[in-house]
Amino acid sequence: EASGHSMGVFETKIMQVVRIVILVALVDAAVVLYVSVKAFEEEFSKALLNVLALVIGAVPIALPLVMQVTMAIGAAKMARQKAIVTHLTALQEVASMSVLCSDKTGTLTTAEMEVLPSRIWTYKGISANDALAWAGVASNPANKEDPIDKAVLESCRKTFGDATDGLLDEYTKTKFVGFNPTVKRTVAYCKHPKHGELKIAKGLLDKVLSTGDDGGDCWECEDAEQLREVVRRQDQCLSAQGYKTVAVAVAHGDGPMRFVAIVPMIDPPREDTKETIYRIRQAGINVKMITGDHLNIAVTTSRLIGLGTGILPATDLWPASATRDETIMTSDGYAQVLPRDKREVVLVLQGRGLVVGMTGDGVNDAPALAQAQIGIAVDGATEAARSAADVILTSPGLSVIFDAVAESRKIFARLRAYVLYRVAATIQIVVVLSIMIYGYRDTLPALYVILLALLNDVTMLPVADDHALPSALPEIPSMPAIMLASILYGALETLQTMVFYELQPKWFVGDGSKDYRDAAVYLQISMAIELLIFSCRTPGSVLRSAGGDARPSLALVLAVFGANVLVSLLAGFGDTFHVIHPLQWRDIGWIWLYDLGGLLIIDTLKWLLNVAGIGWMSAGAGGGVLQYADLPESVVGDVEGGPASVAQASHLSTLLHHRSSVRSVMAQSRVSGLASVGESPARFERRSRSMLPYPYNLRAAALDANFRSF
Repeated sequence: EASGHSMGVFETKIMQVVRIVILVALVDAAVVLYVSVKAFEEEFSKALLNVLALVIGAVPIALPLVMQVTMAIGAAKMARQKAIVTHLTALQEVASMSVLCSDKTGTLTTAEMEVLPSRIWTYKGISANDALAWAGVASNPANKEDPIDKAVLESCRKTFGDATDGLLDEYTKTKFVGFNPTVKRTVAYCKHPKHGELKIAKGLLDKVLSTGDDGGDCWECEDAEQLREVVRRQDQCLSAQGYKTVAVAVAHGDGPMRFVAIVPMIDPPREDTKETIYRIRQAGINVKMITGDHLNIAVTTSRLIGLGTGILPATDLWPASATRDETIMTSDGYAQVLPRDKREVVLVLQGRGLVVGMTGDGVNDAPALAQAQIGIAVDGATEAARSAADVILTSPGLSVIFDAVAESRKIFARLRAYVLYRVAATIQIVVVLSIMIYGYRDTLPALYVILLALLNDVTMLPVADDHALPSALPEIPSMPAIMLASILYGALETLQTMVFYELQPKWFVGDGSKDYRDAAVYLQISMAIELLIFSCRTPGSVLRSAGGDARPSLALVLAVFGANVLVSLLAGFGDTFHVIHPLQWRDIGWIWLYDLGGLLIIDTLKWLLNVAGIGWMSAGAGGGVLQYADLPESVVGDVEGGPASVAQASHLSTLLHHRSSVRSVMAQSRVSGLASVGESPARFERRSRSMLPYPYNLRAAALDANFRSF
């Protein structure tokens, strides 16, 4: 089952804020009802009507609708960018993603493997053609999705030409055991008119030379102990040059399995992989390679794409410990992994409060895809992987993921803007009405309060498709930050309204009636709330955002000013429409100027706070804008997929030989780095959190400072 949840991390935080606001409003409404009836001796029916209006004004009716529409529009845009979202909540998670675990084959590389017959290494006089033919017999022509079988059979056709089918058909298969992630080999049982009965195996070198007790057809090749060092050294030399290798072994009749060859093939990195990884890292997302391929190949590929060479073997994942968890955090990835290893890496990262994305394409990736907050099935993935994923890519490579991150952060910015606006408006309505009741024994007509709640919600629907700039860093939602910003906006709006309430009898007298005063106050509140969205939608200045990519959309501008014009007309022609008490046009014009001036004052205060480095009114926004950065010349290298030089291979073999010391240095540097800023190394002795069940210890720790280590 996919990892999609009914409510995303951002939506969860928002609903917490809304519940708090509504709870406070209900308590306030109960107190207002009691005070109105007992202290002010109002009729219960009139007091109850005012209280109901207060509650209606406090409930953000359109909040769920705006959030769903925003995410639906975002999902449609992502589909046009070749990323199909299967769970809308994944859009919120992608914006918060702080680490991406990527498979290698088909994602970072082309998956268009090609066997190099001239580089086939054989043992004891076996010809390269015989070795290639046996590898072809041990391949499954019906499995067109397997890149290795496809490459081997294609190489047979190129080598043997028109005689390929006849040559392979001479081997009559009586039984065929296909590849699976545990045994990592295929075995063909066949008969040949010249060689008799044969058992031919093709797969990972360690699983062909000596299978161990892995539940499959088990054996140990003849002279395995004497061969082990020779074939591993040859395998290291080939894989360090960027070649993926498969081993071939053959048994005649009832005889023992004999190791016969190592078949090299190349899977070059995609042309855009290096640039895409650079961009993803510039977006504040760490990238790790999690692959089932040999360690040497993983390290070489990682070096070619600029990912780093801190790739470790899957054996380092066990046993679980706090030190192991720290190594996972600091490494560039793992090689030779099994399905449970991939899921374990995801669990450990999640246990540190990180939002994890995981790419995969096969059945063996499904557990990790389901565990990650964002499971991503790459182009050409199996049905099992697609079913477990939250996002399905229909274009090869990682570049689509970067596009999805940018779009998701835009969605997050739109949702944050609306939430700040709506919660602030709720605070303003509740506090203003409460002050009027407690301090002035006055209130607004219930109709005005209901109009405030409905009109100001409906006109905000265009926010769902507003222009927004993606943040340069992962969007980690914080309930305290959202609440603080909303309270500040609401308090400033409340102050603006109460100043107007005091000035109205002197400046906006009208006919001097209470109805005139109520209508003027309603018009001021309604227009001020509408205009507030322009400040909430950007961490910068409203005037600066009026132009360029950060400008508000035309639909939003028309909706806001259209609503304000509408209520102004209802007030100006009050004798005709009988909805709002008639106001003088001169007073309506002054209210427009008053609210526009109030918006500029509030926005200037927000801007000054941001300039001073105090983001109290930004709710976490303002961390820069995500760009489609080009690779710096200093890191532009050869990523065309050519094999490394022999000198590089020799150097890499030395590095791999001392891999244990590399791990030790990584772990020590991590501890030393944290200790240097006053953090005790004893912290790393705590019990591993990787076994805690999902989703516990994830959402609540989303603000864990560990994400900054990336």
